[in-house]
Amino acid sequence: MVYGRVEDINKNGQSLTCEIEVFENETILEFPYIYYPGYIVMINDEEVETFESENGFLAISLSEIPKSEVDVKYVGTILMTVSKIISGMTLISMLVYEGYRRKIKK
Repeated sequence: MVYGRVEDINKNGQSLTCEIEVFENETILEFPYIYYPGYIVMINDEEVETFESENGFLAISLSEIPKSEVDVKYVGTILMTVSKIISGMTLISMLVYEGYRRKIKK
């Protein structure tokens, strides 16, 4: 039995686009990405809830839908963004301190 069809798959690093058509309700679509928080899945520019499949991959559950465009991309988590900001501020502080220290030595 065919539950759906996936066509025109274009996978480029951490992003994937394809066209899907689902024929049955409660169809689970599994993507070729290990599940990790920070991935978003958009169907026709609307975000869909993701979960970890039984195999440990990124998955979504769909109802019957006509041919639609799917975009999967990694945007990261809030914690990752905060960590990058703190790291950047620390680097800038270290550079300013080193410049100040060298100026005082002269």
